[in-house]
Amino acid sequence: MMKETGKETYDPTPQEELEIDCIFKHFSPDGDPVPIYQIIDGQLNVMHNRSMSLIQLAGVVITVTGFSGRIIADTNLAAQLCIIIGVSLVLVAAAICLTFVMPIRWITSYMNLPPRIWLLTALRRRRKKNKAFAIASVVLIIGMIFYITAISIMLLNPEATELQLVR
Repeated sequence: MMKETGKETYDPTPQEELEIDCIFKHFSPDGDPVPIYQIIDGQLNVMHNRSMSLIQLAGVVITVTGFSGRIIADTNLAAQLCIIIGVSLVLVAAAICLTFVMPIRWITSYMNLPPRIWLLTALRRRRKKNKAFAIASVVLIIGMIFYITAISIMLLNPEATELQLVR
């Protein structure tokens, strides 16, 4: 259903329309937009906090690699490839969060729109950020698998000549 409202067009998908109806019904039965604003703001804050956790985890991996990466990489070629791929993917995951989830655009910047258009705009922003966070999470997990594989290779090869020099 497409409705013209000034310069903006209200064209939600059926699923978006259902969510918008439910939000207005349950959180703003009297038409007050403040509770809806608080819900959306809270959801975006949750996404921001989870993205910060992902970025912090990536920072830990990169920091630990700075201390032990050389020892792990000295084990053999497989460990070298795994640690390089793992750390690279962890960095890509952090970059996805920084680029697509963390940018700030205040939801008040489009509150001048009619409430249903404002909410639709906010829900679409939330969905895009959520999708980016999901992708970053998968990339982080794959990177961590490679990273742990590199550590496992090192631990399975305690007699590697390079490791003897460290002890």
